Amino acid sequence: MKKAIQINLAGVVFHIDEDAYEILRDYLNRIERQFGHSAEGSDVIKDLEARMAELFGEKLKPHRKSISSDDVKDVLNTLGTPEDMGGNRSDHSWSGSRNRHEGKRYRRMYRDSNDKPIGGVCSGLGYYFNTDPLLIRILFVIALFIGFGFLAYIVLWIALPLAQTPEQISEMRSGSYFF
Repeated sequence: MKKAIQINLAGVVFHIDEDAYEILRDYLNRIERQFGHSAEGSDVIKDLEARMAELFGEKLKPHRKSISSDDVKDVLNTLGTPEDMGGNRSDHSWSGSRNRHEGKRYRRMYRDSNDKPIGGVCSGLGYYFNTDPLLIRILFVIALFIGFGFLAYIVLWIALPLAQTPEQISEMRSGSYFF
């Protein structure tokens, strides 16, 4: 007989085995240490918890009532380690498998899915150039009157990927990197 614990993850209540709870709690504590010291980090944590809730919901659909330690391990393997996700680091190195070249992390430009009055292009450019998205929006309005703003916005909307995973959101919102 195993002890089950009731948890609330991103507003969804789950029953989880005690050993699975320990694994999940340790993982979330590592995530908190990695991202919890900034406003953007709390958004990344919320997004990550929401994704976890989705994945756990899929695992429980068949006829199961509680989450096992194997379920937690599968979900954590899908999401990756906190160290792989980046975060605020002082050495600006990247330990993930993508975008790695001689220890330097290359920035990628994304559209912001959380701040998109139209397509998230201006917000993504704001993060990339470390400026207020309102300034970028004003520049696009001025460019619209000059004649090329609409076309430039549409091209960027099509060309820039939408930041969807916690890793992409973290990469988009992170501070300065080498490029």
